[in-house]
This record gives sequence, C-alpha cells and structure tokens, in this order.
Amino acid sequence: MRNLGLDLLKIFSCIGVVTLHSTMSGFNLEQYNISAYLYYLGTYAIPLFFMLNGYFLLNKKKLPYSYVFNKIRGILTIVFVWNMLIWVIKRDFNVNPLMKIIGSLLQKGYAYQFWFFGSLIIIYLTLPIVKKVLEKDYSYFVTLLILIVIGIVIEMINTFIFHKPIQQYVPQTFRLWTWFFYYILGGYLGKKNIHEVKLTKFSKLIFSLLFIISPILLFYLAKNVYHSILAEYFYDSIIVKLISVVIFIIFIRIEKGITLKNNELIIMLSSLTMGVYIVHTYILTQVMKYIDTSVGYNTIIILIITLSISFFISRIIWSIKYFRVLLKI
Repeated sequence: MRNLGLDLLKIFSCIGVVTLHSTMSGFNLEQYNISAYLYYLGTYAIPLFFMLNGYFLLNKKKLPYSYVFNKIRGILTIVFVWNMLIWVIKRDFNVNPLMKIIGSLLQKGYAYQFWFFGSLIIIYLTLPIVKKVLEKDYSYFVTLLILIVIGIVIEMINTFIFHKPIQQYVPQTFRLWTWFFYYILGGYLGKKNIHEVKLTKFSKLIFSLLFIISPILLFYLAKNVYHSILAEYFYDSIIVKLISVVIFIIFIRIEKGITLKNNELIIMLSSLTMGVYIVHTYILTQVMKYIDTSVGYNTIIILIITLSISFFISRIIWSIKYFRVLLKI
C-alpha cells in the first residue's frame, strides 16, 4: 500500500536539494543572513534521499543481481542521455563526452549533482550481499553502530585535530561510510513499525526547537571549526543524523492527516522529484545570470523560480510516456 507520507518526504527532500544549490551564493562565513539559514536547513535533503532509497530496496523480499543490474542500467541511461543532451546544446564538440559522463558521477562536468548516482551504483552493487548480512535485527544494530562510531571519530578529528573537514579529501561519491549509514538506517526504519511510534508533546517541542536552531549551529561550526560553508561536511554529524531520523518518522506518521483530495497532487509532485533533481542545476545556472546573487534575499527569488521551472519541465517530460525513463531509476 502506498505511503503518501513518503511521497511528501520525497518532495521535502527535493526542495531541500534545490535550496542548497540556490542559496549557497547568497552568503559567506562573515555574513549570516536568510540565505545562510535556508542553506543549512537544506542539509537534511541528501541524507533523507539515501534513507528513502534504503527504506524501499532493503525491505524488498528478494534482491537478486538481475534486479540490481536493471536499476544500474536505469541510472546509467539517465546519466548518459542528460550529459549527451547538454553536450549537444552547448556544442562542446571539441570535448570528449565520455569524460563528461564519467566526471558527472564524480561531481564534475555538466551535471555535478549526478555524484549521487555514482554513490548509488556502488551501493547497488553490494545490495544483495548487504541484505543477506542484515537478515537479523542485531546485524542492523551492529552495522549502524560501527558506522556511527566512524562518523564520530571523523567529527572528532575535524574538530580537535585538523580544524577542517577531512572529508574534503574524499569525493562525495566515495564517502561510503556516510551513505551506507543513511541507506542502512532507512532499511532498518522500514523493518520497524514506526507508524505506531508516539511522540510526546515535550519531545515534539524539543525536536522543533532543535530543527529550527540547527542552521544557526551548523553555521557557527562552519565558521569556527570547519572554516568552510559547505553543508556536505555535516552529514557525519550526530545532530544531522538525529534530526534526519525524526524527520523521517514524522513524515511517515503524518499520512493519516492527508485528505483524499490532496492524494493525486502529492503523488504527481512526488513522481517529478527525480526530474527536478536532474534538471534544476542547469535551470539555476540560467536564472542566476539575471538576478544579483550578492543580495542575500534575492536567493529566495532564485529558489522559487528555479523550483517552479524545474517542476514545470519535469511535468512536461513526465507527460510523454516514452520519456519517463529519463526521470526515474
């Protein structure tokens, strides 16, 4: 049975990713403003994307390599077609398109956001083995505990020894200790009956306050510890992991409050989220040519325009049956 809460979570995460990319140019470490707040609020988007994928795939009854290879083929199709399309539009005929395709999986080239697909390919190749290892609950617990410890150690090294993120020496595609944590965590939450998890008013209040002030805390750490504005270095943070879990649980539980009238809209927008993820960076580049990003508040306008156009283009592509393969994996 379809869980509309998860569809809403996809939409929330999608908006978070576009927020990350749209607001980053509107501030610096000496200038805290609304752009900085929104930027760090979008930190949870990528962890939630990995959790969602793990929630669905690790809880399938069977996960044979034939299924895995089919998923990888879907990813490679998306990466190939979109890179070739941009290559033709830009008329970069003096550039080897294969290098652009490979580069996009390593956060380079035309579609730097495709590093996410690069990480997924690596994870997918291990899924049948991972699923077998995680057949028992204690295996989930031990695996997650090990990955949490690794994250804590990295955070301590960043904070007390180097005073900068050591993750910067590892491309996002290969920060697998982080991505496996969120992926396996999503699978674990899928095994539990988290629909019945009860949150007290006090716990809701504490979480709400933590969520609201977390962008301020992350900015402080970025400025005084990491000396880098990039939110990608906070994915190993215990705070980000905790808040990501609570967000995940809350979205799954809010399905009961969704009226039948809103079902079709939610499902439709959810089906477009991957398309928005794919096209938004190119749209953003074009929008930023006409709006001054040095003015912090302008990034809100950039965000709204980029989101609107990205959803619109994704909707057009989705409406053409044979093109849908370019918007889903």
